[in-house]
Amino acid sequence: MAEKEPSSADADALQREFVTSLNRSILRAEKRSGSVNRANLAKRLNVSTGSVYAYLNGKTLPKSDVFDKLLGELDVVGPDAALLVALRDRVEITRRTTKDKTTSGSPRPLAPDLPRDIVVLVGRDLPLTRIITAIGGGPDQGATCVVSGLGGVGKTALAVRAARRLHEQFPGGCLFVDMRGYAAADPVPWSDAARKLLRQAGVSARSIPADPEEAAALLREELRDKRTLLILDNVIDTDQIRPLLPAEGPSRALITSRSNLNGLDDVVHVRLDALSAQQSAGLVRELTKDLPPDRRPDERQLAEIARHCHGLPVAIRIAAAMVRSEPWPTAVPEGGAVGIEVFYDGDRDLETLFEYSVRRLDPQQARTFTLLGAHLGFDFDIDAAAALTGVDRTAIRKILRHLVEVNLLESRSAGRYGLHDLVRAFVQRRAAATLGRHEVVEATTRVVDHYLAKVDAADRALTPHRHRAGMTPATVPVEVLGYDAAMRWTTADRDNLIAATRVAYDLGRDEQCWQIAFALRGFAFITNDIDLWVTVHRCAVAAAERAGNRYAEAVMRNNLGLALLRRGDHEEAEVMYERAHKLFADIGDGHGEHIALAHHAWVHVHRGQLDEALDKSLRALSYIADRGTVRNRAILMRDTASIEIALGRYTDAVPRLIDALGLFATHDLRIDEAMACNALGEAYRRLRALPQAYAAFERAADVGRSAGSVLEEARGHEGMGVIAAGRAEWSAAQRNLICALAGFSKLHDGAGRRRVLAELERLGPRHEG
Repeated sequence: MAEKEPSSADADALQREFVTSLNRSILRAEKRSGSVNRANLAKRLNVSTGSVYAYLNGKTLPKSDVFDKLLGELDVVGPDAALLVALRDRVEITRRTTKDKTTSGSPRPLAPDLPRDIVVLVGRDLPLTRIITAIGGGPDQGATCVVSGLGGVGKTALAVRAARRLHEQFPGGCLFVDMRGYAAADPVPWSDAARKLLRQAGVSARSIPADPEEAAALLREELRDKRTLLILDNVIDTDQIRPLLPAEGPSRALITSRSNLNGLDDVVHVRLDALSAQQSAGLVRELTKDLPPDRRPDERQLAEIARHCHGLPVAIRIAAAMVRSEPWPTAVPEGGAVGIEVFYDGDRDLETLFEYSVRRLDPQQARTFTLLGAHLGFDFDIDAAAALTGVDRTAIRKILRHLVEVNLLESRSAGRYGLHDLVRAFVQRRAAATLGRHEVVEATTRVVDHYLAKVDAADRALTPHRHRAGMTPATVPVEVLGYDAAMRWTTADRDNLIAATRVAYDLGRDEQCWQIAFALRGFAFITNDIDLWVTVHRCAVAAAERAGNRYAEAVMRNNLGLALLRRGDHEEAEVMYERAHKLFADIGDGHGEHIALAHHAWVHVHRGQLDEALDKSLRALSYIADRGTVRNRAILMRDTASIEIALGRYTDAVPRLIDALGLFATHDLRIDEAMACNALGEAYRRLRALPQAYAAFERAADVGRSAGSVLEEARGHEGMGVIAAGRAEWSAAQRNLICALAGFSKLHDGAGRRRVLAELERLGPRHEG
């Protein structure tokens, strides 16, 4: 008599027996050894927590190797383990021989509308794995996966690759609809999509209800009983697809959209970002490898093409197609960019692709996005966007949030936004083509006024009690900033402030131009940002000259001289100081005249003319002590003391520095306090008062760090390191010198690096003991 073949009912009964036996064994083990945290168990098994629960409730049969490890982790051993392993194997064998009709045979064919799978897909292994894990996993995985990103980033290509990889796991087939969210034609309504999907699922046209709601319900019913993969491509928003999504059951949905579709809950979100420079070059190489050797891009050309494409796959593919018929544009300045209009290969046009996204915005959103093309720099905050567009903060926040949602805008950090490089090029061309000259000038004027008001507020926090005669910043309301907030904001908007200075000059707004530079001087001094300092002050000198504002010109030249001196350009610095001194004298500004004199003293210091330097510094101090601000008096006391140290007059310098430190601390002048502490430490070190010197250097490092001055912090550590080495405290010496080296390296301070490296070399291997 032939042995009866097991039925699906037999398989189900065997599965129940296996699950019951497994849980009984686990209960006995946990009584012996204590309970096991399921989340920790999942980590040790290298599976999801949901998978562990699926194993224990019988929804998923673990692979044999995973099951063996599971039993070991749960301390199920001996006869119990042997019985469970045998049961597990019987369940697997029975499943293999009892396939139901819904799972037997080949899967249904792929949807006829499904795009072809492109041959070359670079840099997408990780997101592809995430999609396959989400869609192709067991019952514990999510039913829907959303792939989002900028237009042209490769969402559809990735979805198609995933669908073809997963095809065999979906006996009900793969259904595909292009929802045309971003195309020349109108988006596909969900009611039309439901009918199309039903036809793909094999439902006859006459069986499809005329009522859209009933048709959508029938689609969900079809998806409930068959494991089907539903691909909804180019979705514009959640309302367009919500009625189409599987409600429950084994079917899965894979969605692509330029929008993040945050309105869909309980879905797996996979965001596609731009490719790296290396991946971009690799994609160009793959797409052009079949060209003749004399037309195939070399490694330098590959890198150059990739750089212009900014990691956007569609741009790379257009560029590769262009290279097949004509050379890549070479008349581009080094570091410059080709125009976005270059990205057209006869079939694909990058500008049109982006324009489809803009067409789906409402008028205010589209206007705001276009005005971003008139912004000065690469990123911005909410306040700058509000000023640029003339929209209040509440409204602009919502608009920016939507632009991020549809991937036309990037959220760079909390409250800061930016544009992908190609999107920026697109929106700049769009702004030039669609906005009137007057509207652009008004927008840039508003944002220049905003940056002036904000940087002035920041400067008042960073350098309180500064002499601010002539400053009349725009009356734009800004929040009062504390020191740390002022440092963070100015650091983040550094490049925008440079651009604002240049734009103000180009607009003929000379007063705003030099005042932005004036307000940036304190930040540049604290951070030792010489490039920033010189760039904005050269522009400001030209603006002040053009405006005929001799006071502003004198102040800008005086400030520029200090930056040039720090950069080592002593000759030009002296020219600036002499010109500033004459301008101040001509307009009868004694305060400015003597500040210029004090600054000029440092040209003599760098030339080794210390007596002449001290004479100028003392003359300036004498005048400012009676007529200047407390801040300027304390600064000149510190500077004079520093020259006295260079002359070996340590006992004169120490009391002067102690008095200056008291004023700096009282008035919360952090950078000046740190500088004075370093000078005092040097004076004490020369006097061999090493405990006092070490304490002064330590305070300098702490205050310098608090002020955001890498230079003064590094100088403090250098001083401590030298003293520790002299005391044979090798570990402390090495620690401080390494901190100093890191600071000088960050500032590209070659002299500082050489000094510290020499000290470390003198330490040799002794620090190890």
